[in-house]
Amino acid sequence: MYRRYALGAALVALAVTGAACGSGGSGSGGTVASKFVFGAPPDCPTNPFCQIGLKNVYGIEFKEVKKLDFGGPLTVNGLKSGAIQVGELFSTSVYDPTFVVLEDDKHLEAADNLVPLVRADVDSPDIDTILNSVMAKLTTDNVLAMNRQYDIDKKDAATIAQEFIQQNGLSASAGPGAGKSLTVGVSAGFNEQVILAEMFKILLGQAGYTVKTEESLESRKVSDPALFNGDIDIKVEYLASESIQNDPKAKVSGDPTNNQTILKALLQPKGVNVLDFSPASDQNVFVVTKTTADKYGLSKVSDLAKKA
Repeated sequence: MYRRYALGAALVALAVTGAACGSGGSGSGGTVASKFVFGAPPDCPTNPFCQIGLKNVYGIEFKEVKKLDFGGPLTVNGLKSGAIQVGELFSTSVYDPTFVVLEDDKHLEAADNLVPLVRADVDSPDIDTILNSVMAKLTTDNVLAMNRQYDIDKKDAATIAQEFIQQNGLSASAGPGAGKSLTVGVSAGFNEQVILAEMFKILLGQAGYTVKTEESLESRKVSDPALFNGDIDIKVEYLASESIQNDPKAKVSGDPTNNQTILKALLQPKGVNVLDFSPASDQNVFVVTKTTADKYGLSKVSDLAKKA
């Protein structure tokens, strides 16, 4: 999880036919979760932030855990059909008004705030000012709104980016980048990545830079080497995910400042600067339908551990 994989094109017909990857109802003492099927990413049984963490941090074991997808259409359709009662989605892609995001009240998930990375060889104060100004305006809610425009309304990414720039009074001073070229990449082909790449292109262009984008990078396994090797100069990342990518034992937590400190230490030797992180965080969230939330009184993850 943690944005390690692109959502990809999943076959919706497979939505609820996947084999169960675990059953914990017998040990859950008649909790709400013991009555539920959890639709989970394929790596959930071995991921410390999924099945293992839910048991260790919350004492939650489900009746059944089904391997579906990484926050994609299989999970969404499973929730809608009632084949699963709890699903895991990304916080900036919970579009359905009938879904309820459960508060992670015991802070199982590590903070995955968005943060720009820039190759030190091309970085400059004006670049930092431009990118940090965008980050300061991002919230989880407005990133979700932009993603919805792109994903559901099929609006062009450059148009969404331009409207956000205008609505938030963003601009860049002309001149500092004259005669210089930059390539803006993506962590992977997520909606917000493409939108932010277009936003950076517009603002850096105002500053005089010649900017091209590379928006086809399919995953962090591709985009990290591209950044380190100089094939791209800039990309937006996620604090916890990028830290874990570069050190699987990184002690990430729910504190974004901690995760930023870790990421800086990991990337500085690789010639990459870590800029300011945004208030917006795109991390895994546990989701139920409003019907399920109302029936069982669910508003936070710990409610799943209540007696049924």
